Amino acid sequence: MKGICFDMDGVLVQSEEFWVERQREHILPTAAPDDEIPMSAITGRNYAELYPELAEKYDLAVTREEFEALFEAAGEEIYAEHATLLPGAHDLLSALRERGVSLALTTSSPLEWIDLVDDRFDLRAYFDAVVSAETLAGPGKPAPDIYERGVAELGLSPDVCVAVEDSTAGARAASRAGLYTIGFRGDGADTDLAVADEVVEGSAGLRRALLSR
Repeated sequence: MKGICFDMDGVLVQSEEFWVERQREHILPTAAPDDEIPMSAITGRNYAELYPELAEKYDLAVTREEFEALFEAAGEEIYAEHATLLPGAHDLLSALRERGVSLALTTSSPLEWIDLVDDRFDLRAYFDAVVSAETLAGPGKPAPDIYERGVAELGLSPDVCVAVEDSTAGARAASRAGLYTIGFRGDGADTDLAVADEVVEGSAGLRRALLSR
């Protein structure tokens, strides 16, 4: 293992419970008051890509600009005030860097949210590359583009890299890009991670899986 691509939300940054609450109670009911959009349709995805896909399947009551504004407002609040850092994250990242492992942050979150996280938790300093879906020319997760870009920015090939993902879309993206994929259950959620090569639970499980390779 020469490189690791980390997802941000639900892996290094514990924000999923706050996103689930806001999506279920405010964002989705506002966007589609007469329909029930499943969480699986949006989890781990770049919100800026969702509107056309959802508009084909559901009766949306908001414009694309209004839809994206709902996510932007929620994200600013979550990352600035509520999200927490995975216990032991700094120690884990430090240990990996000491072993000479190259690290990339590969996230669907836009750069503004990454900056908010960095302001609070000082994460960027550990990473050799930071790739946001916002900066991709191609589609976000579950397409493989973000992982192909992350590996390329590390100067490595997929067969010597590992991805850590907590969502179905993210795990599919990493697997399609050819990375060994670790599915991470930070909160024990029943997410479909069947495509992952292995699944671990909690910060201790993740540390064991990465430092034993």
